[in-house]
Amino acid sequence: MIKKYFLFASLVISTIMIFCSCGPSTEIVGEWSEDEYKTNSIDKILVLGIFDKEKPLLRRRFEDGISAAFNESGIEAVPSMDIMSYKEEIDSAAVQAHFIGKGFDAVIVSRLVGLDKERKVQAGYAYTIPYGNYYGFYGYYYAAVQYANTSSYLSKNLTVVLETNLYNTDEKKLIWSGISETIDPQKASEVIGSLGKVLVDKLDSEGFLAN
Repeated sequence: MIKKYFLFASLVISTIMIFCSCGPSTEIVGEWSEDEYKTNSIDKILVLGIFDKEKPLLRRRFEDGISAAFNESGIEAVPSMDIMSYKEEIDSAAVQAHFIGKGFDAVIVSRLVGLDKERKVQAGYAYTIPYGNYYGFYGYYYAAVQYANTSSYLSKNLTVVLETNLYNTDEKKLIWSGISETIDPQKASEVIGSLGKVLVDKLDSEGFLAN
């Protein structure tokens, strides 16, 4: 009887540990892509996180985490903060000075678009084909920065919604855009780790990455 009790207790503890060790889940709930760029040609990516300028450490962690996910998959990825100061805005002059000539095939840009403390796990946000300034990197960047500098960040029991865009560097043209939801993260690093893997898997499966 005692032996059975210990076996049962061990099973319960093991089950609890498994569930506790599971991090938050991230899902791409809406996307758009430009099919002509699905040529398995991207093997070097610049990673740019758009966050409140008063939170440079968050941007640092985000860019490092997303870059690590791509690097682990065999795609070279570089955080923008490795190349330029976090205080410097990315305009055409900054791109020319810091990024041109470094061999980037694409730039991936993410920004926070929503925090929902009330929603349960359910279908994602409706998402339509991007338009207007989404098609140009600079127009999108400036609009996103204004939003980022007035947004708040993580707390418990919420859904974190991020928008991620992939731009071709030659034409600065949007070639993929997606909305992701991360359910109930306890800290920013959980969102970053979960999102990084999902992004790599998605872009690889759709034929953008040179794997």
